[in-house]
Amino acid sequence: MGFKHFATNVFLTYAITLKSVYADDDYITQLPINLYQSADITPQNADFDQVNNKFIAHPGWYNDIEVHYYKFHINGGTSLSEIPVQDFYVMTTDGTLSGAIGNPIIEFYNGGEDVGKGYSDYMNLKLVTVPQDYVADTFKSVGDITTHSQDATITDTDVYMNIPVVPNDSTLQHPNNKSELAPINPIPVWYKGNEVHTYLFEVTDESAAEHFAYTRPGNEEGFEITVADFVNDDGTLKDAPIWFMNGYTRGVVPGVNGGGPDPAGHKNIIGVDRGDVGYSPIWRLHWIMTLPLNYNANEISNPAQLFQDGVTTQPLDVWVNCPNAGRNGKVNADKKESFETEIDASDSSTWILGTTVPMSGVQEVSFTSSANGLEASTVSTETNGGGVYQYELSSCDIAPSATLVEVEYADDTIRTIEVDDIEERSCDDDMEDMKDNMASSSTEETPSDMAMAPSEDMDTMNSAALFTVGSSILAASVVSVMLL
Repeated sequence: MGFKHFATNVFLTYAITLKSVYADDDYITQLPINLYQSADITPQNADFDQVNNKFIAHPGWYNDIEVHYYKFHINGGTSLSEIPVQDFYVMTTDGTLSGAIGNPIIEFYNGGEDVGKGYSDYMNLKLVTVPQDYVADTFKSVGDITTHSQDATITDTDVYMNIPVVPNDSTLQHPNNKSELAPINPIPVWYKGNEVHTYLFEVTDESAAEHFAYTRPGNEEGFEITVADFVNDDGTLKDAPIWFMNGYTRGVVPGVNGGGPDPAGHKNIIGVDRGDVGYSPIWRLHWIMTLPLNYNANEISNPAQLFQDGVTTQPLDVWVNCPNAGRNGKVNADKKESFETEIDASDSSTWILGTTVPMSGVQEVSFTSSANGLEASTVSTETNGGGVYQYELSSCDIAPSATLVEVEYADDTIRTIEVDDIEERSCDDDMEDMKDNMASSSTEETPSDMAMAPSEDMDTMNSAALFTVGSSILAASVVSVMLL
């Protein structure tokens, strides 16, 4: 049932209860620090351009086509149902959006204690009917509504919005022209007597999209307010999967074929976009645990490619608000249809790429080759800051009669790869003896390639972090994440 059906009395209307407090009892004189403006680099603000107060447009793959998205609030927990939905109050003189007057009001801000107390990017529209002589912006807080609206009523609706609270005067990078700003204007709202800014992306009702269309000057294609069914009938949220690739850097040329959130990393992958059944701006992070041998950037750009030998994924209890925006772009010309699943020892070397959930930050990973546990040979390397190993294993480092190579982390085998054509392995004996007695961590990539490079608009970037949501601690790489 949509917003346009108010006249059928579908919505519950109830009177405001008066309280014996002053109008400004809940006002504050100074806003808490917005999460994106924290001095500490966290998964939440790692790819927010604090210098220019701008949200970066991150490239990703949607069924082999390049798309862009912004990264807003990160939620974590044991289930999607734990993500809160807060109220979004609109004053109206006639009980509908047509009579809306003044700025809307919210109860929770994206910073300080509110983050764990009730703040959410996802909001439920509440219509506050006020007298015809109401002066715009008389109410500037939820306290004003409850204490100074003796004859006002609140109407619940089934209209939901994805409308993150952002730093005041912050902007959105244009996805298709990174030197410009996206044609999306913020919506000012009141929070405890202070004007704060929001950006509206998705709504669940066409009438609400039409009302807030003024935030899209110029009507540029790809920036319309999206009508999407991202809320269940019971008010809980719906999600869609995003496959995290960004921790991997092999084959990436920053500024040319990079991804997001970090342009030095691979593009993350989605399978539903605006207009598709099942689209939601709430992306659940799926970590790609192993990639095919000798994998290069952009060879996977479609979810269908993730269900084959050599690729493993694992969902995490991490959800990121990543609304898609802008015109969809080029078709991926680097997509690969088939991949190698065994190490060919007759080749001089083999690239092995992967990670595992417990890894976060720089960790040591070993590669042990053996034949039935005999003639073992081990070399090791360190992961990058995202807990990702990208190692070029020389065939000379494989034991002479090996049948498999085991990837090991913290004394556990996290991956086993079969070895083929070991009898064709050809190495200099002196060089082989030297390598068998030392651990090698060299690769063809320079340290700057292995590290997460900063974006063109940022001075710093932290590609991985340990972050806490409530009592749950999750080790994860940044999406916008997810990707993000």
